[in-house]
Amino acid sequence: MEDLQNDLKELMDQMEDIQSLIDDIDKAYLDTIDDVEKQFDKQIEDYEYIQDLIENDIDLLQLLYGDKNYDAMQKYYETLAQNNLKQLDSLKKQRDFWKEEWDAAVARGDTQAAQQFE
Repeated sequence: MEDLQNDLKELMDQMEDIQSLIDDIDKAYLDTIDDVEKQFDKQIEDYEYIQDLIENDIDLLQLLYGDKNYDAMQKYYETLAQNNLKQLDSLKKQRDFWKEEWDAAVARGDTQAAQQFE
């Protein structure tokens, strides 16, 4: 009987260790998701910063040469449009990433992670 109690205690200790590992993995996963989100936010901030720089250049160009410097204005507006398209593409990739993560969390029954993606 004493052996059975010792085995049960050992089994319970191992279960606690396993639960602790699961909790550590869950925390690491959620921390990683937070880091990914921060990187995505940084990427959008960078696109917005580039847009602000281009718009400032356009304003400066208009102050210096008026609205009649069509070639230079066209180049800046094309650059602005390209930046906007790249930002849109980045947002679509982010949307797809979060959708895949949410689908995976739902599929494995991880309600905590699924709520993180809502």
